[in-house]
Amino acid sequence: MPITTDSVRTYYDENTNLFLKFSLLRGKKAQNIHRSLWKDGIQTLEEALNFSNSLILDEIKSSVSSHARIADLGCGVGASLFYIHPRLQSPAPALGLTLSPVQAKLAQASTTELGLQNQINFAEGDFTSVPLPSESLDAVYSVEAVCHAVDPESYFREASRLLQSGGKLILVDDYQAARPFSANETKWLDAYIKGWYVPGVQRVEQTLSFANKYQLNLVKNDELTPHLRLRNLPDFLASAILFLGEKLPIQHAIVPSMLGSMALQQCLHMKVVEYRFLVFEKIND
Repeated sequence: MPITTDSVRTYYDENTNLFLKFSLLRGKKAQNIHRSLWKDGIQTLEEALNFSNSLILDEIKSSVSSHARIADLGCGVGASLFYIHPRLQSPAPALGLTLSPVQAKLAQASTTELGLQNQINFAEGDFTSVPLPSESLDAVYSVEAVCHAVDPESYFREASRLLQSGGKLILVDDYQAARPFSANETKWLDAYIKGWYVPGVQRVEQTLSFANKYQLNLVKNDELTPHLRLRNLPDFLASAILFLGEKLPIQHAIVPSMLGSMALQQCLHMKVVEYRFLVFEKIND
């Protein structure tokens, strides 16, 4: 079956509470379901989980010193905004947008627990149609979110609309490597896309094409894959698990998610997929 926006929403509605439970078992804070990055010098899991957030924070600070107007598109349950927003100087109220009503409800509840209910607003919605005026933001960012876009081009069109001239679009996400793939590599890429509902995983060159079309100029492109701690399996073992997993009669979305997670590890190990940090600047027409 083709991946649709509705199926992505259902995937997260069904899986988010399980993701959070797994995160707690692994020692993560409840809101953080993104990847940890172990750059040289990082000592704790909390530092590793927030490394990508710190990169985003630095980019926002470098473009606007105070009163930053920001939005997290594809915000999950809010971890990135909870880290970034309090560390900005006198920021404007921020928006976090997620397809999943389950995630929006959990994130909004956390604002009260953290005393941020007047500073961050979370809402259910599609990041290709954001309920904000044009040119109303200094920075837009997404972490592991554009990969879920059924129509990635529409994401860049909307981000450009939201940003004022000189504003930044900041992405942390997966991208296909710029080379041909073998049949085995293609198998694992397809399993990742299918299992994790990520039809928007594309090559950086395609991303740049969309961005340039909407006056978004690339200013940074850093690969983060070397900072991941991969958990890939021997190919024969992973292939056997994939074969058996696809035969299971269990209908819950956690099954394809677990297979997709394994497939992603294989893809990252084989350098079929790269985890990258991209920054774009909105330029005048």
